[in-house]
Amino acid sequence: MTKVLVIGASGFLGRNVAKGLLEQGCAVRCSVRSPEKVNDLAAAGCEVVQGDISDAASMARAVESVNAVYVSIQTLSAQPAGGGQGYMDVERQGMENIVTACKASGVRRLIYVTFLGIRPDSPSAWVRGRWGLEQWLLQTGLEVTVLRPYQIVGKGGMGFDMMAANAKRAVAISLANGKQRCRNIAVGDLVYYMIGVLNEPRSYGHCYDVGCDDVLTNDQMMDVAAEVQGHGHPVKLHVPAWLLRATAPLLERASGASKGAIRAFVDASGDAVGDPMPIRQMLPRPLLSYRQAVERALKV
Repeated sequence: MTKVLVIGASGFLGRNVAKGLLEQGCAVRCSVRSPEKVNDLAAAGCEVVQGDISDAASMARAVESVNAVYVSIQTLSAQPAGGGQGYMDVERQGMENIVTACKASGVRRLIYVTFLGIRPDSPSAWVRGRWGLEQWLLQTGLEVTVLRPYQIVGKGGMGFDMMAANAKRAVAISLANGKQRCRNIAVGDLVYYMIGVLNEPRSYGHCYDVGCDDVLTNDQMMDVAAEVQGHGHPVKLHVPAWLLRATAPLLERASGASKGAIRAFVDASGDAVGDPMPIRQMLPRPLLSYRQAVERALKV
């Protein structure tokens, strides 16, 4: 039986991946900072261990006796052990701890989730930092596969839930400019890809853009979510980027986000379309359209 470690299993995607792996007959270990948050996974049959990517010793314990590691983390959110570090410093150190632990335990397979739109020349330090981390991972000697989604459509996804709630209002406040073009993916389709690459040698050493056929702007996405919920299109007020940049340090302190995280999010305003064909050719599957994914998420 394949034994798999999921790092970040208390998060929206990590939780769905852990459940999907169980359904496929894998033995699943979940590494989380707060085990009480995943009682449902423990009840379903997952082994739950306490761990933090910033704690090398806990990562070393977590990877013992597993065959593969999934990493689904989000360092733009608060990182209690970060000690005031920037968000990419937290993530880079955490990934170094994970890779070191894998090598020490003889674990070669690692699957890492980043996001669509990564490129080395982005104005966003977040995007550039994630691109650099991807490149470093590919050179570690491990059997690495990187998956790049944009918005993951499913109930419980922070970005999707915020947008769906906003879409029901007569006047919606948007932190995006409304014109960014994006390719999204239903959470079930992303989990399919994540599990599908596990034992697929052709995926080793590659980064894959993932998403459905629909390419929509942020405003169009909100309008679809409004229609699915039986509402008219909201009036959209876009918060100017200059204002968000100016207030970013205050917002980070108030929210507990890692240093530089909100400014990086604001700067990541380019299109996120990518090329989803390479992974589709390897793992064919009819993907849900954006509207279908929203309908399924909201069970309309």
